[in-house]
Parts: sequence; structure tokens; C-alpha cells
Amino acid sequence: MRTRARTLTALLLAVPLALVAACSGGGGRGGPSNADAKTVNAGGAIVIGTTLSLTGSLAALGQPLAAGYRQEIANVNAAGGILIGGIREKLKLVVLDNGGDPSRAAAQATELVRTDHAVALLGPATALIVTPTALTAEQLRVPLVTSQMPVEAFANGDKTGWTYSWDLFYDEQQQAADAARALASAPGDKKVALFTDDEPDSVVERPLYEAAFTAAGLKVVGDYTFPVGTTDFAPFVSQARAAGAQLLAGQLAPADGAALVKQLTSSGFRPKAAFLAGTSNAGYQSPAFGRVSQDPLSAGYWSPGQASPGQLALISPTLGREYSGRPDYAPAAIGYAVAEVLTDALAAAGSANPVTLNSAIAHTDARTTAGLVTFSQFTHTAITAYHVTG
Repeated sequence: MRTRARTLTALLLAVPLALVAACSGGGGRGGPSNADAKTVNAGGAIVIGTTLSLTGSLAALGQPLAAGYRQEIANVNAAGGILIGGIREKLKLVVLDNGGDPSRAAAQATELVRTDHAVALLGPATALIVTPTALTAEQLRVPLVTSQMPVEAFANGDKTGWTYSWDLFYDEQQQAADAARALASAPGDKKVALFTDDEPDSVVERPLYEAAFTAAGLKVVGDYTFPVGTTDFAPFVSQARAAGAQLLAGQLAPADGAALVKQLTSSGFRPKAAFLAGTSNAGYQSPAFGRVSQDPLSAGYWSPGQASPGQLALISPTLGREYSGRPDYAPAAIGYAVAEVLTDALAAAGSANPVTLNSAIAHTDARTTAGLVTFSQFTHTAITAYHVTG
């Protein structure tokens, strides 16, 4: 297993907030001016860029991702930087706010590389923003390491196959199988109603749920799909109840999930067990079920147990202090892991040359705050954990 030697001293564990802030700079761009970036790059620091949704509907994902990226870069710099070409270099993170706009994210990726001279990119969140950003990285021939996009959806995002873009996140088949096992463990009738919207992740997941439920001995008696933004689920709920469904599963946008839960409650339909996966707009966190079922199941893609004690010691004084106990701790910790993969690869390559760096990323075999990361050379993905709990 390849790991970068880390100097985990008391000084590193107490990286001041000023140092973290210095990684991204100030101002509306979330990073240094173009002139500053050029000067820093020319002066020796290695520029890493990222376009994130710091404002808009995806800010709940973009902001913790930024915090994870900043903290990992700050820790690397506090430990002395990375040896590049025989010279120990510091890293400079340039952060731009795409406001949740896919076209802006793609344009900013180009700006980061051509204007700010970023040697690599850290990815945004959700398929909506990740895909155009990754396609831009491919055109620019610059490595991008990302997360917050389930791996099968990512693998299918470039029909010609990825070369410079890499994704670490959970696997959709793993998600479906875990949900099926949890629902099948409920006592009594095994009839299930499935609700999925037309968000890209849900489209990929729906047939996987169907297959996993059948394999687990469940019978799908209601299979309902609908556009994002649907507010009237009453006909579906009535049909599912009439068909004898005692279990409920689904993958919906946050507002749609809330509408479904409300209508389940008002109809008096209380399944024995229920599982709702969050969509990308919810940060893949499960919508709140409340008391709508006898056994509400929840899901998540990160827990502190995925990180080693030493890694938890690194993030606890900063990310842990701000996010512990909150659902956005997951994207912050995953963001830290994504940055670990990139900085580990820089150290292993000993070079900021895009081709050399990309090869080092391809050979990643590293322990991160998300667990062990190794990439498939075919799909350019690494599978991390997914949890379903009662």
C-alpha cells in the first residue's frame, strides 16, 4: 500500500484557522486573483483548483466540500509541503463558486487551468456539476479527482471512457443490495412499493433496486416513477396500499420526499419498514421519515469508522469541531479524502506534469478518511462504504 509519509505532530493537529483560510484566499472568487495565482505558481507553489457550489441550491454540499479540501491542503503545507523535482513545494488552493450552474462550472474549470495555472482539479458535487467539469478536465488533459457522484453513473458519464478524471464514492449496486437486505429483515409480508424520480442517480438506481429486491425475496407490487418536483403522490400511495404493500423504498429529491412522507401519514398508510435514499440534491442523505413507518431505515456514505485513529485526530480539531453530529460532516470528510488522493499522487509522482500525475493517481493505493482507495483502471472509480441502519 502506498502512503505518503505524514508528520503528525502537535503543531499539525493545531493548524490555525488563518492557515486554513490562506489556502483559498478571500474575495468573491474564493481564491487569489489571477495575478496572484500566476506569481505563486511561478514562484514555486503548486496550484490546485476547484469549482464548487458555495451558493445556490447545492451550497449545503459545496461548503463542506470546500472545508475538507482546504483543511487537507493546509495540513500538507503545515507538514512542509510536497517534494517536487527535488524541491519541497507548498500548495495553493484556488476555489471558485459556480453557484450550482453546470455551464459556469465547466467555464471555471477552464479558467482554473488556463488562467490560474492549476496542475489538477478537485471535483464539485452531484452528477449535474461533476459531469461537465470532468468532461472539461478531459478536454484540457488535466487530472481531476472527485466524489459525490455514485460510481456507475460516473463511469457512464463519458461514453468514450475517462482518461484524466477519477471518482471515489459508493456503488449503486451496493446501495440497492444493502437496502434490500434491510427491508427483507422486517417481519411479515415481503411486498414492497418503490418510488423513484427521474433525477439521473435515481434513473440508474431504479433497475438495481428492482433486481436486488427480487434477489432478496421481496415482491415489488408498486413501481412508481415520476418527474422531480412531483407533489401529488396520493394515487401512488392508494395503489400501493391496495396492492398490500407492507414495505416502502424510494429515491427522491428532498422536497418530493417530504411530500411523499406527508401524504403517507395523511392516508394512514404506515408500512412495517421504509427506506428512502437521498438524491444528489440532498447530498445523498436520507430524507427524514419521522414515524411514517414502524421501522424507518436511514442511509449514509461516510462514518468516522472509515478513517484511522490518526486521520480522525487530524480532522477532529477542525472539521470534526464544526461538523460532528451534522449530516454535512460526510461531504467534509469525503472532501478531505479526495484531496488526500490528489496530494498523495503528487508526492508519489514527484512531478506536477499532468501525464505523470495522472499515472500516479491511477496507481493510488492509499488509506484515506474514506477508507482504502484504489481505482479501477477501466471505470476510473473507487468504491467507498455505504451504510443502511435501522
